[in-house]
Amino acid sequence: MKRASVLAGASLWLVLVSQPHAQPADQALFRKYLASSAHSDLVDSALNSLQPEVFTRCPAFRPGEPDILIRKPVSFTPDGSVEAGAWMESFPVRGCGNDTILHVNFQFSDTGKISASASSPGSTRADLASQHDAMLYATLGPRLRLKACERFVVTNTRFDALDPIVTPYVAADGKPLASPLKGRGWREVWSVIGCGHKFEVPLHFIPDKTGIRIVQKAAEIKEH
Repeated sequence: MKRASVLAGASLWLVLVSQPHAQPADQALFRKYLASSAHSDLVDSALNSLQPEVFTRCPAFRPGEPDILIRKPVSFTPDGSVEAGAWMESFPVRGCGNDTILHVNFQFSDTGKISASASSPGSTRADLASQHDAMLYATLGPRLRLKACERFVVTNTRFDALDPIVTPYVAADGKPLASPLKGRGWREVWSVIGCGHKFEVPLHFIPDKTGIRIVQKAAEIKEH
């Protein structure tokens, strides 16, 4: 007997929030794929890999309607199989102690297969590479405060605000570039738990020449 999907009860609407040029070539085939058991299995596998503090099921579990962000144009073979593309599906969840948004990232690889992986929960605006770096910054302060604790989990991320002014990109040595480009920084708050303690960790994401620089001030961390 096929087990129930992790997000059973959620209707996967094709709510695309990408640019028009990134729309799937055939939305009917995309809808068909999203309704397939192969897709459900990938979603379940990705979400089941999350720590229980991030995502768990309970009698009060309530999934919301998910959104889809197309990152690379999605196309299909004549038989309806995905042959190219990348996208992210975001599932709001609530009712089991950690109301957040779960994200599953789909990527069609050169090996001819689709992979799916979960990324940081919540409303972070950081890309996947920056999320990986931010995880280290978000847990560093709590680790210094609880030196005997070995396990910390980011349970949520919350976008706070864009920086009020556009920041010029700078070189690695901190000096302005001769012809500086400009990017908009932003602030987020990451929720971290460890050994029974809860922390709210503010992070500042600043664009620079090499990507995104992350700043975290230990004095700003709040413990609940």
